[in-house]
Amino acid sequence: MSAEDDPNATRADARQGWEDMAQRWRALQERIGDVTMPVSQTMIDAIEPQPGQRVLELAAGTGELGFLAAELIQPGGTLICTDGAEAMLEQAKERAKELGVENVEFKPMELEWIDLPTASVDAVLCRFGYMFAVDRDAAFRETRRVLRPGGRLALGTWAAVEHNPWAGARLAALAEEGHPPPSPPGPFDVGSEQQLRTLLEDAGFAEIEVEPVDVSFEQPGGVDDYWQTTLGISRHIRELVKDLDPDAVHALRARIGANLQGFVQPDGGLRMPGRALVAAASA
Repeated sequence: MSAEDDPNATRADARQGWEDMAQRWRALQERIGDVTMPVSQTMIDAIEPQPGQRVLELAAGTGELGFLAAELIQPGGTLICTDGAEAMLEQAKERAKELGVENVEFKPMELEWIDLPTASVDAVLCRFGYMFAVDRDAAFRETRRVLRPGGRLALGTWAAVEHNPWAGARLAALAEEGHPPPSPPGPFDVGSEQQLRTLLEDAGFAEIEVEPVDVSFEQPGGVDDYWQTTLGISRHIRELVKDLDPDAVHALRARIGANLQGFVQPDGGLRMPGRALVAAASA
């Protein structure tokens, strides 16, 4: 079996990628948090956090979504902040200290094997995590298992890439310059309402609601700013350019810039639309 066909190899490679990206992700945390705040707020509203509850955040990254919930479940509530990459959890711990968030347990944990007892949490949050699961069916079944009867799940995924030109510009540039696309699983692999409904229904969830949430990506420094951000958050492009000669790197960057011209603002910055899907359901 090749590495590409080995689910465990795929998981290990993805985990290493997130381990390597943790510091870069933290450096961009404020910008990412601002962009995704409409998604985060919609998700928090969907689970209706109450004092005393136990809330599990999966694929938490640096933790900013879960920390919003942590405040709302006090007094007596606990946030369980989890991620498969321990370096991400270390960044989340530092962020929690900075914010003074104390009602948090940090646990390394995979989406597909949630190391918690059955029916042990009141709500689950997962923003932009499930689409990276190798076995999404298992991830949703595990989520359903750990939720108490009537417990709430809120998740966010990116809608199809045509609704997200902030990423489409670079994916198109890769193809136009003859470079391979990122290997699956990827951020747009669960990009339709029907996919989400089917995954949730098959896992036993009820009262399923899916709504689009529009966001805006802004890069004040224009295409140069976008390029540097891309190198920070796109492992695929960062590793690709390491093996390219300077002319090929310049050509790829120029192609991305050309694809972004329609989003350049009068001050030279970029403003690009994006769309997420937020799904909420009950156990």
